[in-house]
Amino acid sequence: MIEKISDIAGISPLSGVRLKKDLRPGEMPYTQDGLAVSPFAREMANISSELAKIPEVREDQVRDLKRQVDDGSYKVDLDALAKRLVWAGINRIEE
Repeated sequence: MIEKISDIAGISPLSGVRLKKDLRPGEMPYTQDGLAVSPFAREMANISSELAKIPEVREDQVRDLKRQVDDGSYKVDLDALAKRLVWAGINRIEE
């Protein structure tokens, strides 16, 4: 079943919000304010916080590749490189 857009965006209607009938000058017209966050939005926030913990540069792999280049043992996988170049050309991606 397709979810409503408001559920996907993490916003849902509030219940129990009523207008006040007799307002004094400068008084707010609502009896209560609130915010409801959907379970989807909470899960997205949890995922974002977990992803923020992962380092952008994996130092162990960088160190290993530097060692291979320095001692001459690094070998380029030409088949994988060719496939990547063809894929990037088809999709017009510059990396």
